[in-house]
Amino acid sequence: MRHRETEVKIRVTNVPATRKQLRSLGFRPIHPRSLEDNLLLDTPDRALRQVRSILRVRRYGSRWLLTYKGTPDPDQNYKSRVELETEIKEPRAIQSILEVLGFHPVFRYQKYRMQYRQPVPEGRKSGVRGGEVSLDETPVGNFLELEGSRAWIDRVARQLGYSRSDYTTASYGALYLDDCRKRGVIPGDMVFPERAPRHPRRVRKPQK
Repeated sequence: MRHRETEVKIRVTNVPATRKQLRSLGFRPIHPRSLEDNLLLDTPDRALRQVRSILRVRRYGSRWLLTYKGTPDPDQNYKSRVELETEIKEPRAIQSILEVLGFHPVFRYQKYRMQYRQPVPEGRKSGVRGGEVSLDETPVGNFLELEGSRAWIDRVARQLGYSRSDYTTASYGALYLDDCRKRGVIPGDMVFPERAPRHPRRVRKPQK
């Protein structure tokens, strides 16, 4: 599907309170909280990164998506650009094709995402929709992502207690690199630490 997306991110500190705020504003979940695993691909000379475009393979819950995002428009408050996206059934085959074409994995990042939308009020024109809110829990902090028209983004942000000064148009890759610089660590992939396997419980032998 092709469309132009306009979005911002807002850092949040209290995820349960933010969920409660969204419900009070009439937002309802359209996708349960699920792990989202993303793989960015680029050429060896980082041709896409140089023009701030991305090519991404994403697993979100049980779905796989292939996405291309073009160069953002010059705008200090909002990130707006062309997005091409389609669901895929054979992610390994698609990645192999992309690698043959010269696009190789360059960065992997994860987050837990829950998506919300407001029901369309009665009497509103058919086909007209508002925006979409994503609540993301990442290894470098928690964020709201508001996607819709600029007016819609500003309105919902105000209702949640935020203003344009709280917006960021930085990608999660950029936020991760900034976090690494602040902590003085070498960047790698932005992924959650793997959980240690649980030790099996010992089965008590019945007493004779």
